[in-house]
Amino acid sequence: MSVIATGSATHTIKNDVTTNSPSPWPDFDVGAIAFLLDARDDSEVGLLRDWVDAQRPESDSVPPHSFITLPKGRDANLLGTLPAEGDTVWMQPLRIAWLPSARTPFGKVRRRWLAKHRPERVAYIVGDGAWLDELRERLAGSEAAVSDDELSEFVTSQALIALERSERSVRGARYKVPRILPSDVFANADFRNHLANVAQQRDRSVLDVNEQAARYLREMAATQTPFTIEMMNALYRSACHSHHDAKINIDPAQLERVAETIGSRPVVFLISHKSMLDTMALSLVLFDANLPLPLTFGGINLNKPGLGTFARRAGIIFLRRSFQDNQIYKATFRRYIDYLIEKRFSLLWALEGTRSRTGKLLAPRFGLFNYVLESILRTRLYDVTFIPVSVAYDQITEVEDYSIEQRGQRKKPEGITWPLRFLRRGRPRGQIHLRFGEDLTIRELAEPAELEAGIDAKQKQILVATMAFEVAIRMNAATPITATAIVTMILLSGGNRAQSLAEIQGLARVGAALIRRRHIEIVGRSNFRDADAILRTLTELNKTGIVSYLDEGTERLYAISANQHLNAAYYRNTAIHHFILDAFVEVGLLDAASETGVRREAFFARTNNLRELFKFEFYFPRRADYRAEIEKRARDRFDDWERSSPAALKEIQPLLAHSILRSFVDAYRVVASVLVAAGTDAVDDKSDFLSRCLKTGKHELLQGRVFSAESISKTLYETGWKLASYRGLLAANQADARREFHQEFRRINGRLDEILAITLARADYQ
Repeated sequence: MSVIATGSATHTIKNDVTTNSPSPWPDFDVGAIAFLLDARDDSEVGLLRDWVDAQRPESDSVPPHSFITLPKGRDANLLGTLPAEGDTVWMQPLRIAWLPSARTPFGKVRRRWLAKHRPERVAYIVGDGAWLDELRERLAGSEAAVSDDELSEFVTSQALIALERSERSVRGARYKVPRILPSDVFANADFRNHLANVAQQRDRSVLDVNEQAARYLREMAATQTPFTIEMMNALYRSACHSHHDAKINIDPAQLERVAETIGSRPVVFLISHKSMLDTMALSLVLFDANLPLPLTFGGINLNKPGLGTFARRAGIIFLRRSFQDNQIYKATFRRYIDYLIEKRFSLLWALEGTRSRTGKLLAPRFGLFNYVLESILRTRLYDVTFIPVSVAYDQITEVEDYSIEQRGQRKKPEGITWPLRFLRRGRPRGQIHLRFGEDLTIRELAEPAELEAGIDAKQKQILVATMAFEVAIRMNAATPITATAIVTMILLSGGNRAQSLAEIQGLARVGAALIRRRHIEIVGRSNFRDADAILRTLTELNKTGIVSYLDEGTERLYAISANQHLNAAYYRNTAIHHFILDAFVEVGLLDAASETGVRREAFFARTNNLRELFKFEFYFPRRADYRAEIEKRARDRFDDWERSSPAALKEIQPLLAHSILRSFVDAYRVVASVLVAAGTDAVDDKSDFLSRCLKTGKHELLQGRVFSAESISKTLYETGWKLASYRGLLAANQADARREFHQEFRRINGRLDEILAITLARADYQ
């Protein structure tokens, strides 16, 4: 509605209660007033009418007025109850907001009691009003006239928009909640035409199809309420703080940048997914910063009686797992996404689709990306901004469950009681660290003019994949390194070998120097010149059973506990993306040093091959940038890298390849061994193949042919299966290619042995 001031002074009402709400009566001349009441029930209608009457100006010439309750559904005519037909009518929207300290009172009696005895907890919301004639002209546009029904729907939607704006000024921006009117969604002509075409194709009435679409909309649409926002964030706070420090670690400058972005354009948050607490942590950060909370996507399986209503009011958009063949559902979902983006509501989903079982970022899921990209193209809102969100933990509650799954055991169902695990106080798990990556808009990847001209299905597919991978790269870049990641990386690098505190500190110190030189953030116990900082991290890992120690010799020794290698690897893997290219450089230099030809080109050939071998495991720079980045890493660590020899590596600290690549190389070599054992037969039973890999891996671990138990991982074998499939090695008659595949990983393992030997030969870590 038009922005016309309605007054803002403090007023005294008849029962001598003071309210800071502006007066609902305009302070200028009007022919008549229609008070538009957005009320839950007749108790709120009564309170609003009493308040308006109490605020009546001290004048004998009060204009004629009426009270009109805004309808909850469609096609309700407001105009028949206007106070003076034909006169100039001022439309004044009103609502009651029950402030957070009071929570939302459920009962009519409770609401009446609060209004009388706790008036400070009741806010009377006065939205910006407008003239009815002005609203009619705005709706009509170039058309000659509009129907009463159309005008009624328009007045209702404008009133609600005005009330939402005013309520946010009272409650704060965090309480921006969608009030979904079917009329707003169905007002789109393209959507209505599409439904009409579906009706014609299926020989159904348009009314029947529209009603089905409306049912789908009610099923999926989030309906946040201030009360539920308060309640859910209280539960989120309890869950996050049950195992972690009370304060979530954030970068204030990043949060300020996000706040500016949210204030100027539609936002999509894409979050890493390591724990059930990820989205809770983000919600708390935004809530405490008084920023609007995003709507997030959830499976329809959560839409149970009671739970579904609560989740929907908490901002969950319920989405069916499969609806490609349901044209009405798909069209409704598309229109709903358009509506949310047009209204600048923030959206949120996990980039990976599921929680990472290994600690590193998984491949992105493209489903929701497709729908949002299509919405951007339809609405032409090219400033929709994707914000990567990385959540890191010193330790997490679910790590043991992930290890169980990786060992090939059946996943334990979470059930509806899983939140109780997070509400129970458990062992200390350190801090939660949340970081926002660099923003991304579609304008960075494609020119608006090109998009306006239209792109085909293939181009759209490429654009979606490019956007998703670019978000992932920026998410990885924003991910800080925890002290837990550094310590577990050091302990795992020695296999089953125990290490002293001095050894661990020495390696941590030189590793931290490299990290800081790369301008990568270290969080937590990051002062590795102080032995106490390392000791605190080791102590915390000991409390959760991941690290054990031996006191029987001259000094205490630390090692990864039995059956805890996968747990430790999880934390190490949260940081290895920062060092994967360093590992490639070390292996590539050793390989190139053995060549008699041009070592420079041999080096690039080897590092390119490593990129192809691990293309399903890690994110890499675009091919055009990869060579330059590899060369930069080589020059940064090796002065004379183009004429390097194996001896040159002995002068460099730290050497990383054996720590970064070993578990992946061992796992892929096991995959290759099982393929070789299959001879010329086709391998098409994935489940059976993975089972054989798990058995073979355990067997080779006992034989000492596998370096550590962390490589006995169903997840790693699945990625190895994907690589083998990509290379055509699962087909029949591939025995020679399978043996070459096996030899490739044996050769890399040999290089890792050389690098490990150099590391172990160093006597002085100080």
